[in-house]
Amino acid sequence: MTGIIRKKPAPATGGRATKAASPRVHAAKGGAATARRRLDGQEQTALAVLEQFRLIFRSAKKHFQWVQERTGVTGAQLWVLAELRRNPGIRVTELARAMAVHQTTASNLIERLVREKMIKRERSEVDQRVVNLSLTRKGSTAVASAPLPLEGVLPDALKNLSLEDLGELKRRLDKLARLMKVRDVNGKRIPLAEM
Repeated sequence: MTGIIRKKPAPATGGRATKAASPRVHAAKGGAATARRRLDGQEQTALAVLEQFRLIFRSAKKHFQWVQERTGVTGAQLWVLAELRRNPGIRVTELARAMAVHQTTASNLIERLVREKMIKRERSEVDQRVVNLSLTRKGSTAVASAPLPLEGVLPDALKNLSLEDLGELKRRLDKLARLMKVRDVNGKRIPLAEM
């Protein structure tokens, strides 16, 4: 369970609060109804936001299924192929950085694509320790037949937001993640298509 953070639940309060424990007991009758309406509004908005998350993840999943049907590779593998088409000779570390994944995750994706004969490894003539990656004809064909966007619908949509919107979204999602009772921090470096 490495990387999973569990927060302790707040202690439950049983029974009715005493007058000393709750100074708001004497609030006006209308105050309770207003608070209840506000809470209902908050719950409704929370559910509407939840629906948006469902829409986003379901849409991403549909796109991954479409990619697999058309190309025979996963969404994450297609992203690897797309990066190699954009940057022939890219190295594993550079690929991992471009996809915001662990280097081991990138290596595993590469290994599968090498086995499928979609990419090839070549040692640099200048430095034999450096391995450059490039597409094979089969890999190029897979990319050419793939539905757009090649890196996936969510990364593509995020790239089309303004820097200001991205910053605001990041701040809000950071806050949301901190409020979650269970968080798997390792999930930040796993491609969505691999989850």
